[in-house]
Amino acid sequence: MVFLLELKEGFKKFYNKYDTYLVPAVRFVMALVSFLMLNASIGYMSKLKNPLIAVAMAVLCAFLPNGFMIFFLSVFMLVHLYAISAEFALIVLGIVLLMYLLYYRFTPKQGYLLVITVLLCWIKMPYLLPIAAGLCFNAFAMIPAAFGVIIFYIIKTASEYETALTTKSVNDSMQQISYIVESLFNNKEMILFVIAMVVTITAVYAVRRLKIDNAWTYAIAAGIVVQFIVLLAGILVTGAKINLILMIVGTVLGGVVGYLCQILFFSVDYSRTEYVQYEDDEYYYYVKAVPKINIVNAEVKVKQINARKTKKAHDISDMTSSEQDDENI
Repeated sequence: MVFLLELKEGFKKFYNKYDTYLVPAVRFVMALVSFLMLNASIGYMSKLKNPLIAVAMAVLCAFLPNGFMIFFLSVFMLVHLYAISAEFALIVLGIVLLMYLLYYRFTPKQGYLLVITVLLCWIKMPYLLPIAAGLCFNAFAMIPAAFGVIIFYIIKTASEYETALTTKSVNDSMQQISYIVESLFNNKEMILFVIAMVVTITAVYAVRRLKIDNAWTYAIAAGIVVQFIVLLAGILVTGAKINLILMIVGTVLGGVVGYLCQILFFSVDYSRTEYVQYEDDEYYYYVKAVPKINIVNAEVKVKQINARKTKKAHDISDMTSSEQDDENI
């Protein structure tokens, strides 16, 4: 606990000192990984597979607001999908437009959650996000998280769809559209993960907002239980093929991530809670004040004093005082 608090203070100092360079660097890395992931997963437009284009786009995303990263990635994805099939690109365009309507209406500053969700799904660890999102954001964080899951499964479906076209399993446009719609909207895993994201984030946020001591701790525990129950019930009901061991490990790790978020953003000492009462002309106010836990590493400077100089100064002082005594006599 103390180590984490000291690490938090060190990170705050580092961030306050280098935030001008740190924020664009993080955006650049996130955007670059996302563009390279798209090229590796659905890189069907050969002109866009050049790594220099991905680097150039990542540089733009590093210095532009978060919304531009979502926009560039969406265009990048649609162009790759259009290289496979115009029908596929048109269906995904409708989903992307719906995403923009909800995103810009409710969560215009949380676009990076969508990117993080896609990346976590890519490494098969979407379980890490819901608890942290419910703790650090509001309930509307479920919108970018849910669409992040949908975008990932669109990318996954694109590879399967391209294989079906190559093997000529689907021929005319109606068969292609039917295949795409069925692959996306009847995907049990995608639907289950979307439901788990929405329910877990909402539950964590609701418990975190309760006016009780240790609300964040209870919210983390509630998030672990809710996410596990929703996923397990979904597997039993729908028969979705989800790795149980990976699900359990991921859910526990999600709780650990939530605990780290609590240390970083809401470390308080309930044992020193104070209740303050005051009034004005119209109201009485009853305030509950909970102090934060802050650890400041005091820099102790030891000044070494030369013993010889001290002794000489002491001798001079003694001689002066003795001379004054002689004069008085």
